[in-house]
Amino acid sequence: MFALAHYFWRLLPANPILLRVILAGGKRRRDLMIRMGYLGLLITVVLFSLLASIGTTNQDLSQLAKTSASLFQTMSILQLALVALLAPIFTAGAITQEKDSQTYDILLSTPLSNGQIVLGSLFSRLFFIVALLVSGIPIFSITQIFGGVANRSILFSFAIAAATALVTGALAIAIATFKVGTRRTIFGFYLFVVVYLVGLYGLDRMDAFHPVDLYGVPLQTSWLTGLHPFLALQVVFGDPHYLPPQSTSLPPALRSWPIGWYLSSPHTFFIAFMSTLSVILVLPSVLLLRRMAQSTLSPKSWILEKFHLSRGDRKRKPRPVWSNPIAWREARTKASATRSSFLRYAFISAGLIGAAALLYLYASTRPVNRHLDRNAYDPAMHELTIIDNDTPSTYRIDNKTIITLNSRPYSLEAGHTELQVVSFTLVNPRSRTLSTLQLAPLPRRLSAEQARSFLLGATMIEFAAILLIVTNAAASTVTREKEDGTLELLLTTPITSRYYLWGKLRGLVSFILPLAATPVLSVGMFVLYDLGRFVFSSHGSTDPWFILPEALLILPAILIVVSAFAAMVGMHMSLRCRKTVVAVMASVGIMLGLCGALGWCGLMLTSGMRGANPVQLLFAGFSPFTVLSLLMAPDRFGGRLFDPADPSAMFAARVQLLAFSLVACGVYCLAIWQLYKNMVKNFDMTIRRQSR
Repeated sequence: MFALAHYFWRLLPANPILLRVILAGGKRRRDLMIRMGYLGLLITVVLFSLLASIGTTNQDLSQLAKTSASLFQTMSILQLALVALLAPIFTAGAITQEKDSQTYDILLSTPLSNGQIVLGSLFSRLFFIVALLVSGIPIFSITQIFGGVANRSILFSFAIAAATALVTGALAIAIATFKVGTRRTIFGFYLFVVVYLVGLYGLDRMDAFHPVDLYGVPLQTSWLTGLHPFLALQVVFGDPHYLPPQSTSLPPALRSWPIGWYLSSPHTFFIAFMSTLSVILVLPSVLLLRRMAQSTLSPKSWILEKFHLSRGDRKRKPRPVWSNPIAWREARTKASATRSSFLRYAFISAGLIGAAALLYLYASTRPVNRHLDRNAYDPAMHELTIIDNDTPSTYRIDNKTIITLNSRPYSLEAGHTELQVVSFTLVNPRSRTLSTLQLAPLPRRLSAEQARSFLLGATMIEFAAILLIVTNAAASTVTREKEDGTLELLLTTPITSRYYLWGKLRGLVSFILPLAATPVLSVGMFVLYDLGRFVFSSHGSTDPWFILPEALLILPAILIVVSAFAAMVGMHMSLRCRKTVVAVMASVGIMLGLCGALGWCGLMLTSGMRGANPVQLLFAGFSPFTVLSLLMAPDRFGGRLFDPADPSAMFAARVQLLAFSLVACGVYCLAIWQLYKNMVKNFDMTIRRQSR
């Protein structure tokens, strides 16, 4: 390993690729502004955290240490999130950008070795990420003033972030070298990183992924902790609810190396494993770079040819083109590719199947020891049969018997479904006549609170993925045509800038509509279930709505309008920027900052509402994620304004939320129209300026 590291180190000095990016990166205004924004965000978090802690408690030394530890955790999570966001953007086009700009063949004809080209491309991409990490060291040092944070914790935090960026860059190099990546797969790679982080974090919450210790007790950490940067970072924090086990407390079969190391110290395993994986991913690229460049077949084509699976030229029926061919091209050609179609259908299928499984767990009940079946009550004999541990017992019901369901008066005369018997009392010990009977619905396999949390999280992830997809697609829609020279051909046709830009927007929105239907249909499943429960259940009408039914009106409008706004932002940056990577990075940064700021402000406004304040709901309506939270969990995120104990106030709040959400959609539409007019006005001048 030392010899291999020494070989890599010898390839770095006097590397023109690395030196070019390092020297140019320090002079570019864009990189300087990003560093300033990153440091400004960290400083803002530090200042607000310190001011909030000083204003709420009496600050003794122990409290200052707790504040410092909390501040370190917040900054570490923020730093790792920014690295996970920026690293794929900077590294995804490592070698493909050279191919797109027609300089790749020239680069291969130079005396540079394979190792210098590969490592120069890798570390030049990672240089900006490393510069961000190094620039944040002085701010992290502030946490050392009050104590509560060990030096090794800061070291591990930076090491986890660096290992995450390194393995991301190595994977991008491998994809680009073996011709399985082009500029169209940049977003696929970026989406894979997001799905990996979100998916493994969700699986970690399931008990099936948690091994048991020597005494049969499930561990707090899981089998996935050592493979996920945020879970490994949680171990570094010393979270009492997420502590790794001691090696001596593991079963003998799990103590051997490397399993014992993996379970007892997942954060160090993550750093070592990701660093080793990076070397493994880079080595084939170093050895086979020029051989793969001389090959005319991609790995996929080579496999199809070897197994005689290639069918050669195939004919297909002509497809009708829309009245606007630009819109048809954006909507259909993006979705017609095999990879794009697979991703679309996989996204839709996963969302709907997950929602259906969640609804099944929520609707199904668990068996209980003492309950009533459907035919338990005999109105002619006034007798009730209670099944206790599969043993039926019959009791009499008279006019003095007090029967309650969920602490509310209830009558068995109108019929009932299966109910749980919470408790009952007799008139006297020798009598078989019931004095009181407390009933409750059978417990569900998944409680309403758990199901609502899972559905809200899934819907937010789907919405975020939709915004990410449309932003990336829009950010590359004009720069792609600039890079391959097709924009100049389009400009020689009678197509006007208004026609061109409106076609792009219409095509992008049409492309995203099937994806936007996934969260709407998922929410619709639960609304229809509630509607059926209220209509056909004799006791269901007393239960609150699982999801507010007006979500079927608000959710589609918000998804479509905000997605169109994200498309306009991406198109605006794609028109202004020359390179796809720069346009994608700027567009994603703008949407991330906008959604994050609106979500934080909306949460602060709604969580503190004491009464029906229309102004707070008005501002909350502009935050799409806040509106989703209020629609699906109003009692959790709406404060006293959505208190079920006050039906009149809650009804007024629901009406205001519906009205202000539609108002916010109107404002977003005005912003879209203004951006569109501005792009049409400056289109020709921008294109001419960039053609110099």
